[in-house]
Amino acid sequence: MLVRNRMSHPAITIEAGRPTSEATRLLARHRIRQLPVMRNGQLVGIITHRDLRGVRPGARSVAATMTAKPRTIAPDAAVDEAAKLLRAYRIGSLPVVDRKQLVGIITVADVLDAFVALSGVAEATYRLAVSGRGGPAMETRARRAVERARGEVKWLHRDARSRPQQLQMRVKVKRVDDLVAALEADGLDVLRVVAAPPTP
Repeated sequence: MLVRNRMSHPAITIEAGRPTSEATRLLARHRIRQLPVMRNGQLVGIITHRDLRGVRPGARSVAATMTAKPRTIAPDAAVDEAAKLLRAYRIGSLPVVDRKQLVGIITVADVLDAFVALSGVAEATYRLAVSGRGGPAMETRARRAVERARGEVKWLHRDARSRPQQLQMRVKVKRVDDLVAALEADGLDVLRVVAAPPTP
């Protein structure tokens, strides 16, 4: 999933020369926490709800309060790359820039929504714990079993530290009994099956 699929666009922005009171009003009106700051059509900074705490309304300009040269990301970057940047720099959003033009903004909430969608938790699925031998080959066997049961792997994680090794997986499948049989036919032990109804 790409940033362009999850970003907000067009982004709500503010001009660098405007007073901070206007930034405060925009944040409150649109219920957002970050505003890209523009000058002559170019991104020059970002101002956040946190930046405005303690600033007397109108006492300073946005340019004097903003964070200059903010971290950005391209629209064709993957959402997990955005997540890595947000986590590494402990920031709440990334302006999305394409050919030096601001095309949107992606926030922590947007990234979390993307991971919820990718994980399958919003759909009716099953969580399974499976054990066996074979290291990384276990994953291949498990995926093959899911294909034979006409299911779809939403996510799969191999815990290499456990003995015997275990796979944790979320799967979308019509008949979970068929999947259990397919896994066992491939030499994997099914330790646990949990029906997971869709969450809102």
